[in-house]
Amino acid sequence: MRKHFVALLLLFFISVPSGFAQGQDEGIPDGKKSREYFIASLVKIASPVLEAISRDELKKTMPVETTANPWGDRKQVTYLEAFGRTLSGMAPWLELGPDNTAEGKLREKYIRLALKGIQHATDPDAADFMNFTEGGQPLVDAAFFAQGLLRAPTQLWERLDKETQANVLTALKATRDISPAYSNWLLFTAMVEAALLKFEGKADLVRIEYALNKHKEWYLGDGVYGDGPDFHWDYYNSYVIQPMLLDIGAVLREKRDTSGDDKYNRFLHDYRLLTERAQRYAAIQERLISPEGTYPPIGRSLPYRYGAFQALSQMALLEKLPEGIAPAQVRSALHAVIQRHQQAPDMFDENGWLTLGFYGRDPEIAEGYLSTGSLYLCTEVFLVLGLPADAPFWTDAPASWTQKKIWSGRKISRDHAYYPQKDKEPDWETVIDGTSFSDYNNLEMHWNYLYPWGSDHNGSARMYAGPENREQLMLNDNVLQIKATPVEKDEGKSSSPPYQKIRYHSAAIHAKHHITVSKEYPVYKVSGEFRAPTARGTWPAFWLTAVDGWPPESDILEFKGDPYNWQNTFITPEEVSTIKKNIPSAMETWHTYTAILKRVNDENITIEYFIDGKRTGTHRADFTGKPLWLIINLQMEGSSGSPGPGTETYYYAKNVTVQRSRSL
Repeated sequence: MRKHFVALLLLFFISVPSGFAQGQDEGIPDGKKSREYFIASLVKIASPVLEAISRDELKKTMPVETTANPWGDRKQVTYLEAFGRTLSGMAPWLELGPDNTAEGKLREKYIRLALKGIQHATDPDAADFMNFTEGGQPLVDAAFFAQGLLRAPTQLWERLDKETQANVLTALKATRDISPAYSNWLLFTAMVEAALLKFEGKADLVRIEYALNKHKEWYLGDGVYGDGPDFHWDYYNSYVIQPMLLDIGAVLREKRDTSGDDKYNRFLHDYRLLTERAQRYAAIQERLISPEGTYPPIGRSLPYRYGAFQALSQMALLEKLPEGIAPAQVRSALHAVIQRHQQAPDMFDENGWLTLGFYGRDPEIAEGYLSTGSLYLCTEVFLVLGLPADAPFWTDAPASWTQKKIWSGRKISRDHAYYPQKDKEPDWETVIDGTSFSDYNNLEMHWNYLYPWGSDHNGSARMYAGPENREQLMLNDNVLQIKATPVEKDEGKSSSPPYQKIRYHSAAIHAKHHITVSKEYPVYKVSGEFRAPTARGTWPAFWLTAVDGWPPESDILEFKGDPYNWQNTFITPEEVSTIKKNIPSAMETWHTYTAILKRVNDENITIEYFIDGKRTGTHRADFTGKPLWLIINLQMEGSSGSPGPGTETYYYAKNVTVQRSRSL
């Protein structure tokens, strides 16, 4: 009797009339009918997978369609693809849980199927036990599987028996032996670890941190990330990158809030930026949808079909759509895309399995790494079903989307790029402004001569700058000039290790203000424009070092006898993080070198380094509450090699500023 009830219910959802709105947005389904269509479409796709694996017969019954020249035996990986991806897209709807409505009873059916499927997929004695270890592909789909569990923790994790939960954790950990590609694949390792953190309470945080930091580096602007160091014009920002960044970040934020452990802050200080970038990408996605529900078939993995709009669906689910994009217009646009694809008569085979292709069946449009299981990433478009039926997304009146408006002659808002710093700058208090090199009185108001500890350091130059010596340090037209001059007479050795023989006179200055990142001032910005020598034996620097002992140290500019700038963060003498950038024009052209120091907690800060306004990297260090000197100097030889130049060497600085803020 129950089978007949569910069948009749499903038939009702599939056969309901379209329910079109009238007036200006005529032809667009209303929210109630649209939700019914979304549900009917999702269960049509998911049913063959979940029904089969619940019976422990997925491997027995699922066809494996491939291109003419597949990459290896796809049967080894395709079943986990089908199951993991189906769960990932379906999970938000399942997480709404059962209730007494027809939809709630349908959800309960698929929750139970999914739970049986998870049991069989992770039980080594089951026929459908999945491959989590052989080859590289299992890492990908273990991540989608993990993402599904994270998106439905109440229904898909807490309702598992203890043995199955243990099997799931074992399966996820088994993927740690798989080395990810240097691309979006780093997020797969991070997603697995996020699930382990959520469900077991511990994880390899290095894998998470590495993935997030690399994607920060790979951000290209205007809401788009490169897939690794390169830009690929495809839909991987939606298939993987944007959604996984947000889902991993959500776990870390929850962990911080529930545990009270500030160590998770280091992953989250840019979470606002991740969200804003995802919003911008969602705006781009919405504008890609034509009035007819088509969109550009660009890039690889096109057989994922409308899974290309996961990012847009996710932002609607999170109720964080970009300003100016109404939920109802997204609902209507996604409805049109889904309907357009499903009009193709051969999108499904005679048994209801997805076929390989983009619009209908076309196996040769697929790459060799794709097979039947891969196609179930299309379920990601249905994330919005995680919004309850009474959410504005479903109840608001129908609305045309951007292209439907514009091609019918209606006015739309102009598009614009995303500028992350617009109106986001802290309320800076200027400690040293860009005029401190305008004259010697101004210089001496903000700076002291020499190093904080005297005239000598770790090279062969002795500092002689001061009111009595304008030879090594001069001011001219708001520019500080430091000159290193070879000396002929014997001046002995430097008083600082490694006690090199003094062979040059040069100059240094250090700021009178101590830079101390604290609760009162949780962010500092230190910046300046420089022309720096790069010849062998020249060692210019713009750096921060501890007032009390050493380290800490942060090198914002440091050239050591060649055109590579070093941006170093010394936590201990042995523990140092380094960013090297080749700047061939370092001496000929003014370049701007910047560090932004932000408090994370009572122990740690982050240091973001920039050259010419472009972020070069971010380091983390235990510098909170530790006062730092700011130094500009031209040292010689030492780490920059020897012999140094036999003639005078110059180093120039201007517009050096120190700013701080009471808020991040």
